[in-house]
Amino acid sequence: MNRILPRYLRRHFIAIFLFCLASMILVFLVVDLVENLDEFIDRNVPKKIILFYYLYYIPYIIVLALPVATLMATVFAVGNFARNNEMVAMKSLGYSFYQVMRTLLGIGFCVSLLSFVFAEGVVAYANRKKEDIRRHYLESMGRAYFTQFRNLEIQEPPNKVVTIDYYDGESQTAHRVKVETYQEGKLITRIDTPSMQWNGEAWVINEGFQRFFKDDEEKALPIDQPMKLYFEFNPEELLLAQVKPDEMAYRELYRFIQKIARLGGEINHWMTDLHMRIAFPISCLIIILFSTPMAYNRRKKSLVIGFGLSLLVCFFYFGLIKMGQSLGQNGTLHPFLAAWLGNGIMIIGGIVNVSKTRK
Repeated sequence: MNRILPRYLRRHFIAIFLFCLASMILVFLVVDLVENLDEFIDRNVPKKIILFYYLYYIPYIIVLALPVATLMATVFAVGNFARNNEMVAMKSLGYSFYQVMRTLLGIGFCVSLLSFVFAEGVVAYANRKKEDIRRHYLESMGRAYFTQFRNLEIQEPPNKVVTIDYYDGESQTAHRVKVETYQEGKLITRIDTPSMQWNGEAWVINEGFQRFFKDDEEKALPIDQPMKLYFEFNPEELLLAQVKPDEMAYRELYRFIQKIARLGGEINHWMTDLHMRIAFPISCLIIILFSTPMAYNRRKKSLVIGFGLSLLVCFFYFGLIKMGQSLGQNGTLHPFLAAWLGNGIMIIGGIVNVSKTRK
């Protein structure tokens, strides 16, 4: 009996969970297609490209919808058991509320783990491919929007600042470049060049001026032969700086953050997104902790009310997630605390719900 009841509970929960997940994926796809259909038609995007665009979109939708599907499955599954007095029957057979919680939390742990693995193994790659299609076919500037950008200022350890007015990723050439070297807070040398190109190993300057500053004197020497400059950044890292966090895997984002930190850049935005990579998948487990007691206590309520309650909890939870993310990205809250703000509040709420549940 101790094996039959958990198996029955898991089967019922997973059936509702998969139905809710499939429904949400369908809704997301239909809404996005309606929103973008005019653009696809106006730009004569091939049907094959549209198909691939939405195939690449599905993994992101799955990860985004997992917490909501988990919540709805918990509310409907446990609510149905409680309303039909199946929970009473389980208790009479020695299967207590805490055993129900343990079974569902085990499912939540598996879903959270699969969510993290799926996000790292599939979603990051799929998001990058989807954005490539969008930039190429839907954005007016096309691929150039991603490979060409202006006004870069890079802090090069230990004492240099590189300013690039315009960078062309296709030719790996930086235009109107200024390289300043400081010592004890004072400018001692500056290189001015109309262009700087990557040769596979170093940045090469073919012309320009190198200026030396000492006291109130300035000495300028022309650059009349190729000069190699060895910086910590390369073309790939310049392009990676333009990639959205959801287009990078966890390790890739972590290495990028370390690089930005060494260059002296602001990392709160990136660190918040990094911590979110762990906090968001865990939400599936936390949502079960919060919603199971809530559904268990509502034995005589209708499914419509349960559905409305699920939506209310979803809006509240995602609002907390978004608020924490914003606080972390602007530096108001530590990135770790910002990423876990929503989960922390839900854990406290879950513990309170469990303590008040009629066992």
